[in-house]
Amino acid sequence: MAQQEWFMVKHGVTGRGLANSKTDAELSYRFQKQGTGYVFTVTGLDEQTVARIIDLKQELNVFRFVQRKDRPLTKHWYYVDGDRVTYDSERCTLKIHAKSEIEYIPNDYFAD
Repeated sequence: MAQQEWFMVKHGVTGRGLANSKTDAELSYRFQKQGTGYVFTVTGLDEQTVARIIDLKQELNVFRFVQRKDRPLTKHWYYVDGDRVTYDSERCTLKIHAKSEIEYIPNDYFAD
């Protein structure tokens, strides 16, 4: 299996999924480290999803899942800086800045 990666935005309080690149073929994202933080640039979201994300911007978590050949799934959990979640309506681009990251392997915590 080649490397696979996908991205998810969730409401941190309720756990409700707001965006998921694995299930939404229109959604695309770019991930970048920036200084001591991280930036996600997201396109392909419908207006309703963008509105929900902006409304909940102070309570968001972002996840990035990375599956590499012959390695267990690695989950990256990012704490969003709600003051730095913005939407550019001309470019239809959502920017999400995150302050910190926790990286872990879910299999280390959940036994079969």
